[in-house]
Amino acid sequence: MSSQNSKKEQLAVVGIPWYSERSWRKMKDISDDQENFHNSYQVWLAHADKSVVILTNRNKPFERLQIDPVSYSWWCENQSIRRDKESRRMYIQYLLKCKMNE
Repeated sequence: MSSQNSKKEQLAVVGIPWYSERSWRKMKDISDDQENFHNSYQVWLAHADKSVVILTNRNKPFERLQIDPVSYSWWCENQSIRRDKESRRMYIQYLLKCKMNE
């Protein structure tokens, strides 16, 4: 298998942001787009669990990635970007790449 194929396989893994209730609240508090968050941690968790079921049923590889709000905030500052939906998506991709390179 070529290294190009293995890179494509690595990128096929879906990163799912995962939070404790405390980290979810902190992420919401520090975000520039709080309106894009679910109404509660419990609603978010139900939605995240549903995503896991869908990915599992589709045999799609996924990785739950614990998000630390402090590290995320630092990363956004370092990238000079807002703490919003797009940066959360980018951060998940960053964490996936880091994990795959371990």
